[in-house]
Amino acid sequence: MYVYKYYPQYEESMALCEFENIFHEPYEKYFFTDYDYDYKRSVFIKERLTIFKESNDPKEIIAYLNDAHLYYENFKVIFYKNDEVHVPYEERLSLCHRLSEPIAGTTKLHEPDVELAITKLNNIYYFGLLERNRDWHRYEVKPHSYSHSLPLKVARCALNLGVGNDISQSIIDPCCGVGTVVLEGLAMGLNIRGSDINRWVSYKARLNLEHFGYDPLLIEKKDIHDIKEQYDLCILDVPYGVYSNCSVDDQLLLINATKSFCKRLVVITHENYKERIASLGFVIRNQCMYKRGNFARYITLCEVEK
Repeated sequence: MYVYKYYPQYEESMALCEFENIFHEPYEKYFFTDYDYDYKRSVFIKERLTIFKESNDPKEIIAYLNDAHLYYENFKVIFYKNDEVHVPYEERLSLCHRLSEPIAGTTKLHEPDVELAITKLNNIYYFGLLERNRDWHRYEVKPHSYSHSLPLKVARCALNLGVGNDISQSIIDPCCGVGTVVLEGLAMGLNIRGSDINRWVSYKARLNLEHFGYDPLLIEKKDIHDIKEQYDLCILDVPYGVYSNCSVDDQLLLINATKSFCKRLVVITHENYKERIASLGFVIRNQCMYKRGNFARYITLCEVEK
């Protein structure tokens, strides 16, 4: 069971788009599937419950535990509260106590190493291993950054939208700035590298990679038009004229340039260029949006038209 959470005001579009791209099913906040997805890749998956036993009667789960001979060091059994079913406190407390008794090992009530959880949805109790997604923002504070750097949630969404379930793809970020997308891709275990035409910016990006223990040479100073290697995917956050003059035509030239080294593209733009991107010979596969205040980012997945 994967638990999705997001802020509807400005993240809903990204969360639903990512969900559809990963699971290929209609969105559910509490989503049950046999697919084992690396939940740490997504900023919208807050918890994952690996289900050991399910039943409409908690006694059956206790009987399962009596036969399973589970052993954990420093574990805790909790009742996972959800938004759909309310279970009274005393009932929750009693159930967790009864579930803990058959499990061998040592308990730890504060900051346990292992969390086992039971929850109730649609009159069914689900018991299993609970994992929380807490570390996705560990690269948020970088030694070198600037005010208009790509938000981490947008970077992760763009990567997940482009990669889907194939993490073996080779990825390039040809306007990488201070390396936000590259850092997040490396944290997700992806095969990614970056470049930037600005010598000083690419230097700061290399310092950011080195600070977090990655090979700084994964980022180099290079003009997008000089990229000769072929990649499976390109993530392009186009410059939009905050620190330099970059007109709409200039931005479209950068988008069009990616066709020489990549056939699949996730492009991030300040305005909705969907029709203009299509006019360049791309097929639009999906699009979502992130907006805070008056500043919007459009995340568009497209492929070179065959």
